[in-house]
Amino acid sequence: MKKIMAGLAAVLAMSIVIPSNGAMDRPAKDNPAILLVVFGTSYPEAQAAYENIEKVYKQEFPEAKIQIAFTSDYIRRKIQQRDNISIDNPLTALAHLNDEGYVNVVVQSLHVIPGEEFHDMANIVESVSGIDGKFGFKNITIGAPLLMSHGDYHNVSAALASQFDEYTTGKERTPHKSPRDANETAIVFMGHGTEHPANSAYSQMANTLAADYKNVFLGTVEGYPTYDDVVAELKAAKVKNVRLMHFMVVAGDHALNDLTGNETDSWKSMLEKEGFVVDFNLKGMGENDDIAKIFVQHTKDAFMKFR
Repeated sequence: MKKIMAGLAAVLAMSIVIPSNGAMDRPAKDNPAILLVVFGTSYPEAQAAYENIEKVYKQEFPEAKIQIAFTSDYIRRKIQQRDNISIDNPLTALAHLNDEGYVNVVVQSLHVIPGEEFHDMANIVESVSGIDGKFGFKNITIGAPLLMSHGDYHNVSAALASQFDEYTTGKERTPHKSPRDANETAIVFMGHGTEHPANSAYSQMANTLAADYKNVFLGTVEGYPTYDDVVAELKAAKVKNVRLMHFMVVAGDHALNDLTGNETDSWKSMLEKEGFVVDFNLKGMGENDDIAKIFVQHTKDAFMKFR
């Protein structure tokens, strides 16, 4: 741990610009900073989710500096090479905030579950919080991901209901409104899934949706519940139509390929082969203001921990 802290201190120190007059002290800023940490996406159309979350945060925290960081090095490099845009990872973002004089920082997870990415971020924050002296932070704490407490599941379930009647057909990306008959049309959400023990959150979310609504199901690409589990539920419900939706913050690669792609192994193609009539809504959850406000509440909870 000492080696890790020493390394982090070195990163922070290297990012400090020494003024020409030789003064070393940086005036601490009274206003806080909020670092929004996401996995990241390289799909331009998926950026709408991040832009909406940032908009909501600026409305809720007008005095705070709002900054975003990507945890995916692959996506950061891809955007740098393609667009010549540099996006910080969480550690470099904290170094820059430190250099700018921000000493009160909430690192807000925009992950869906407290999985591997969340814990990697938490390890960085824990290590940085142990740095004392002028290169340390007065307050630095973490805002919980989307699904952490029991109440989060019910709040997310309620927030998603506004999307049930929105759908898109074909290559068109304009959402349409239609009255939903739960006896005829089922809603199917696709989550990411993981081998991490936090995958159990998806089962709890699926159970919450099933308790709150008729014929609303959730499966995952890389975890449990699986696609096969969802198909079994659809057949048991005896519905004719399926509306696919995205249970991820942004509608990126998984939405455009695994969920609604034209390949034979996409959920859309496989469900059509099963005889279902399929439409979809490719809105990332971050585009839903009510979802964004759940993250905001987690940030407010984190601010309450400041001394």
